[in-house]
Amino acid sequence: MYQSFNDKLPYWHFDDDLMVYEDGSLGVGFRLNGIDINCTTSEKINLISQNIEHLISGAPEGLTFQIFYKVSPDFESEINAHEQLSSTSPTIYKNVKASRVEFFRSNMEFGNYFNTDIFLFLRSEKHKYSKQKFWEAQRKYEQIFRHQYFNYKKTFKRNCNQIENSLNYCGLKPQKLTPAEWHEIVFEYFNLDRIKKLGLPKYREDKLLFSPSFSEQVLQSDLSLKKGILEVDGLNYKVITLSLLPEGVTYSAMIQNLLKLPFYFYLTQGIKIDDQKKEIEKLQIQRRLAHSMASGSKNVSDIESESKLGQIEELIRELLEGSEKLVSMDLNVIIWDSSLEELDNKSDAVLKAFKSLNQSEGLIEMHPVLDAFIGSGPGVCRGLRPKKLKSSNAAHLLPAYGNWKGNSTPVCLLPTRDYSLFSLDPFAKELPNWNGLIFGGSGAGKSFTICQLMLQFYGQNPTPKIVWIDNGASSQRLLEVLDGEFIDLNIDSSICLNMFELDDSEKKPTTSKIKLILAALESILKDDDSKGLPKRDKALLEEAIFKTYENCKKISPTLGDFKKVLETHSHPDMKKYAEILYSWTGNTAFGKMLDGQSNIKLSKDLVTIEMKGLDTYPELQNVFLLLFTDYIKNEASKDTSRPYLLIIDEAWKLFETPSGLSFTLEAYRTFRKFNGGIWCISQNYKDFLSNQDIKNAVFPNTSSVFILRQRKIDWDDFGKTMDFSLDEVETIKSLELVKGEYSEFLYMQDENKIILRLIPDPLSYWICTTDGHDKAMIQKVKNKFPDLPTIEILKKIAFDPKEAS
Repeated sequence: MYQSFNDKLPYWHFDDDLMVYEDGSLGVGFRLNGIDINCTTSEKINLISQNIEHLISGAPEGLTFQIFYKVSPDFESEINAHEQLSSTSPTIYKNVKASRVEFFRSNMEFGNYFNTDIFLFLRSEKHKYSKQKFWEAQRKYEQIFRHQYFNYKKTFKRNCNQIENSLNYCGLKPQKLTPAEWHEIVFEYFNLDRIKKLGLPKYREDKLLFSPSFSEQVLQSDLSLKKGILEVDGLNYKVITLSLLPEGVTYSAMIQNLLKLPFYFYLTQGIKIDDQKKEIEKLQIQRRLAHSMASGSKNVSDIESESKLGQIEELIRELLEGSEKLVSMDLNVIIWDSSLEELDNKSDAVLKAFKSLNQSEGLIEMHPVLDAFIGSGPGVCRGLRPKKLKSSNAAHLLPAYGNWKGNSTPVCLLPTRDYSLFSLDPFAKELPNWNGLIFGGSGAGKSFTICQLMLQFYGQNPTPKIVWIDNGASSQRLLEVLDGEFIDLNIDSSICLNMFELDDSEKKPTTSKIKLILAALESILKDDDSKGLPKRDKALLEEAIFKTYENCKKISPTLGDFKKVLETHSHPDMKKYAEILYSWTGNTAFGKMLDGQSNIKLSKDLVTIEMKGLDTYPELQNVFLLLFTDYIKNEASKDTSRPYLLIIDEAWKLFETPSGLSFTLEAYRTFRKFNGGIWCISQNYKDFLSNQDIKNAVFPNTSSVFILRQRKIDWDDFGKTMDFSLDEVETIKSLELVKGEYSEFLYMQDENKIILRLIPDPLSYWICTTDGHDKAMIQKVKNKFPDLPTIEILKKIAFDPKEAS
């Protein structure tokens, strides 16, 4: 009798979120978050594997697991979400956004990205509602009483809840699949070519009399079979199964070797929890046979049989103790291609990958390829060639690993080293604070990386306020493109910033304001060879600050007013400090910038304050770093409706004095109250972390850490200072930078770590580049097209280099 492809599928219908199969068994599906172990220590990997082992050994007998591991180029939802975030961005941002989104989509279409989706399906044993006679065939759609089904369903759901709790404990964060999600996953598996061309059809619930069944809905493609190759529409498929288990021992996360294939594939692992009583009985028979063989005749022992006897006895002991279970496991890799030649090349790569699992062997299925293909389908849980092994070995081969996908809101989208897309939201609501640290040696691409992140961060709604206190004008072209504000701070500029200034609503200085003034004064008054001022002197200076405010009630006092208070002070040291302040007040070069009412206004959304002009005046530069940090914090407090990001280059200078450290750490702790964050940049990790007091204060108040390529450093000291393991230090040593193509950095967000590979789209590259040759090229094209705005110049270079040159 003719049997269609549809008849071979075991699906029947849904009962809420449970799949009911034709044989009466029940199933449920979960989407899992893969565990990223790329930057994880060996100890943590072993712990993860141990938790997975407990998950398997704690499952009830008769239950079947199916891990369905899918690698595809699909990042459509992430790219759409990223694009939607900037849908109401300013007009000047449209070109930047369009170039980046097109870059992401073209890379996805060309198969340059690898997205990992992991699903777990659970299927119960067929319930024997009525006794089946020996000669009777297995029946479908068996009639049962309602109470029998409800009791069976209740037991299955209880088992599922137990598994779900174990999955959460393992860090896999399960999300139960709805019928529509089942439909999407299964339809794609059986109709991959069709879904690319025509999209996903809508799932139809089977509530009406003539509604199509689930199996009818998920099969919409023709299938033909020839010489071990399945052809579904225009794609050729092969199924490669595990035929020989790894030789000797397995180890934690061993399956990772099979998950790094350089093409798209499906991998399924089926695990059935066998009846342990029956398995022990079988082992007892094998033990007796091995014992008789080991004893031999005439007291001659058989060494091989003695070894086998010892292994069997050890296994029986583990099963009786409950530390292990015997399970049946199958492992299958499904590959496809329109070209038979390419399909053969992929087959060879899979067989080599199987071989890397301690000499295990894969088998390309020929005659049973259709059964293997259907049995590996999502939720079918009926794999080919099951192998008997211990639950710990099955845990080592369980494909629960994938890239950390980042935050839920893709404010910034960046490729990882494995070419998945990572969502980075510097202001994610789940983070305890929004502060960051950036380390990178000279030439590691710090400025370029920050420009790229700012370019993406700027596009969200509401438009954030970004202020970069820079040292080298790295962001000047970015400001030109996005109509930002550039403040060049130098000794001849007419800028003045009053450290004593109060808001209109304030009558007296706050504790934070007093800390700021003390920090600035300490930087001015301390001797070059000392770290700070004596405690008694700081107390007297604080008293003088309050007296200065009392003397000037109508307007904010200035540094000159404070100097007058010190001149009349009874303590001689205060009068000496007044003498030092002569160079910082009045008509002097420093006084013009510090002794007067503030005249600076940050009116634009994107502002760079260039400090390089003060490099030859480090004391003045340090004071302005403190004052601008406070000024920007006050500005952020006036409008908390949008994010406010302050980026400080060479920020270690803020921590040079005890008062500066105290003020800056308070700013670190309080910036989140104003919907703001501070990112501090430095070339050397020691600038922040060599001092244990600074490390203990800064790190707990920092959620994001960016570590770029480090060169010529003491790696042992680096690992010790950063609390990194040897594995993590080796990971950072491996960071790469290929000029003009990409640069890598390690990103840490709380306890999570990942290597990101910054690959800019053509337009954003030319916006952010600081390379000398690139700058010369831009200037050359500007001279050729003097009337064109900067963005149009950069578009010509990025997309039409022939015309530009």
